Amino acid sequence: MTDNELARAICAELRAEHRKPVCRFRLEEGEPDIFSSKVDGVPYLPKDMPWPLDSQGHPLALLAQIDCADLMGLTDLPTAGLLQFFVGQDDVYGMDFDDETSQADFRVLYHETPDPSVTREEVTAKRPAWDEERYGEAYTPVGTPMRMVFSPPEEAGIVPGDYRFPALFVQRWNERRPDAPLRSYWEVCSRQPEGQKDYEIFDDPDQRAPSHQVGGWPFFTQNDPRTPEEHPDFEILLFQLDSEMRDRKDLVLWGDCGVGGFFIRPEDLRARDFSRVMYNWDCG
Repeated sequence: MTDNELARAICAELRAEHRKPVCRFRLEEGEPDIFSSKVDGVPYLPKDMPWPLDSQGHPLALLAQIDCADLMGLTDLPTAGLLQFFVGQDDVYGMDFDDETSQADFRVLYHETPDPSVTREEVTAKRPAWDEERYGEAYTPVGTPMRMVFSPPEEAGIVPGDYRFPALFVQRWNERRPDAPLRSYWEVCSRQPEGQKDYEIFDDPDQRAPSHQVGGWPFFTQNDPRTPEEHPDFEILLFQLDSEMRDRKDLVLWGDCGVGGFFIRPEDLRARDFSRVMYNWDCG
């Protein structure tokens, strides 16, 4: 067995052994009502709740709202109510590079029992106007309101971008090839002859683009912000929205074709405590 064949075999083994349920979704143009799954647009808000603001008092923008009835089959996820993700309208979309769990400039809200008497007009009236003359242009990753249409849940295997994958791969390789041990899984590629390097040996054949999903394994354009030393307990991918272009039109754009994700600890998810969520986005 060649090195490339061994690498592919190990990746297949790891994908088979480390699996998670995932609900993928696609975007359809057109905004549904305030109780449905959507990106952008007008969210549901209880009658006594003001519009969410950032640390400077600026209105946050709705990134996504999920009708949790669409998430049947995902472990520990609510199956009723509305789960919402608001982000800042500054040039980093409210992400805090020093503390990615600080919700000062983004917000995750959960409404277990929405009030059906709330109207779009009531919610729209709550939203403060953005003072563009004073604060400049408001930024948002989403170009227009769209429906989120979920597919049935399925099982997905671990991906190379997840922070756990490198150690798992190296351990498995070194067990098989003690005569040629690795320190990094990318050393497999560095050992290939020039002009014959195959950087696709780690690719998951089931990986789909764009990577819009709830649950499963995350996708990154750069590196997983979680490590064995920092935030390893934020192991559940609560929501992921990828950049997407269709007919030469950007439907979603994180910086330079990046991806945004929200992560939560299992115990917080089971407790329906969304006050401590890790938010990260990156781009190429």
